[in-house]
Amino acid sequence: MPSVDEVRKVLHALDRNGDGKISADELKAFADDANCPLDVTTIKKFIAEHDKDQDGKLNLNELVSILSN
Repeated sequence: MPSVDEVRKVLHALDRNGDGKISADELKAFADDANCPLDVTTIKKFIAEHDKDQDGKLNLNELVSILSN
């Protein structure tokens, strides 16, 4: 299981606008950069499944939960 500091590093790597959260656009850009194209609909569904505060983005706690499972 990754530590919170490790997850924080992942969050910062994906968080292109620096708001402390990962949006669907940021996750799509990361996937595209990694040559793993995903459609925005799939990404939005993934985020919705894990977005506990329902703000449409993934925060540190939500990302920790995802990466811990």
